Amino acid sequence: MVYEHILVAYDGTTAGDAALLAAGKLAARDGARLTIVTVVALERPIRRVTRLPMLTGVWNDVLLDRARADLERADRLLDVPAERTVLFGSQTKALAAGAKEFGCDAIMLAAPRSERLARLLHLDLSRRVQRRAALPVLHPR
Repeated sequence: MVYEHILVAYDGTTAGDAALLAAGKLAARDGARLTIVTVVALERPIRRVTRLPMLTGVWNDVLLDRARADLERADRLLDVPAERTVLFGSQTKALAAGAKEFGCDAIMLAAPRSERLARLLHLDLSRRVQRRAALPVLHPR
């Protein structure tokens, strides 16, 4: 299958590196555009009994700094041009919405770390993203 625009969910791990490199090869092979995203779920202020919001700004800044660092690392690893951005919210919703907004025709996710964990967590994420986005969800081999 030939792809025109691939969205890569990058998390800064070695599995994420493999997904990024695999997506880069696909993009080079097909002449496809590549968009690298990292998903951040910002922490919302919580209210205690006093109804005063608890401060979460510092932690959210840490999450955003980490996301920016991951995207810079991805840019250094890849030898094809790519757009980079941060998406906000749950992984499933953010990836599906991002793929739709950017006009992507495939989503590349990192391969699961273990077979058992894949069944419990990752394949479930792949299925949820695929159902919500109605796009092929790819994994590196």
